[in-house]
Amino acid sequence: MEQSEDYIFPIEDALEMIFIFDKTGIISYANAAAKKKLERKSDLCGKHISDVFPNTFKHAEDGFETNYPFGKEVQDLLAYRTNLTCFPVEAKIVAGGEDSQTYICMANDVLEKEFLNKEIEKVREEAQEALKVKSEFVANVTHELRTPVNGVLGNVKELLCEEWDGETEKALRLIERCCGDMNKIINNILDFSKLEAGKFSLEPRKFHFRNMMDYVKSHHINKITEKGLEFFMTVSPQIPEYVIGDELRIVQILNNLLSNALKFTALGKITVEVVKTARVNDKIELFFIVADTGIGIDKEDKKKLFQSFSQVDASISRKYGGT
Repeated sequence: MEQSEDYIFPIEDALEMIFIFDKTGIISYANAAAKKKLERKSDLCGKHISDVFPNTFKHAEDGFETNYPFGKEVQDLLAYRTNLTCFPVEAKIVAGGEDSQTYICMANDVLEKEFLNKEIEKVREEAQEALKVKSEFVANVTHELRTPVNGVLGNVKELLCEEWDGETEKALRLIERCCGDMNKIINNILDFSKLEAGKFSLEPRKFHFRNMMDYVKSHHINKITEKGLEFFMTVSPQIPEYVIGDELRIVQILNNLLSNALKFTALGKITVEVVKTARVNDKIELFFIVADTGIGIDKEDKKKLFQSFSQVDASISRKYGGT
């Protein structure tokens, strides 16, 4: 019986054993996995299906005899090699067409399946152990980070109990808030495992939007001035005074973008713009733009933006720092 090449091609490289045999029990096709697992150097074509499953199929004058429930659920069978050793398989045999002139058998090596399942479980356990070790490491590191931050914060709070001129008090208040933000970030590092597990969540709260933007500006304005750059910030008047969102995350993102702009801009200006792009019921969509006159990124290199520890050129890392 001839088999269509288009029909055979997808199953030839299948991991499970696949046989096609006719109503007389003669095998017309066996894929590579069947030949390998049954240790058949010669082609299985022309052999009887009972040579592979003698406990399930028996020769008969006009074909074969069997009590196999064709087309039903997977059955446990024994497959025999040429040396008469056998191994357990999970098999399903279905009729190849309405006239039932051919049958298709698909069989999985149970021992191999069990081995693979054990390997998968082993890899899973190793991954869990690695995650546990990493979580413990992160916990220890964040503890070491928290100690000096709290030391600075404690001293600043003591200083704030005294009388200071306006500029000094403003600077101390900024240090106090920076320490507070640092502690929040440290807490977020402790939640790193949640982020990996896809369980990280935002914490929306009501906050004063323009005060937040002023805080972001105060975070960078001294360094911007030191480099002789111009700085412009524009907040659309359409944005409400108070909004609900995760203020800490917004500040983190803006700080990262501004730090990057500051790092790669030697001359010119840095601009921050916030506009309202949409409103649906009581929700608004804001669009943040951070632009600079720095070295920029070529179009073909933009795909590297979100790759870990990658830069457009090694010379950039040497000149500007970073990884």
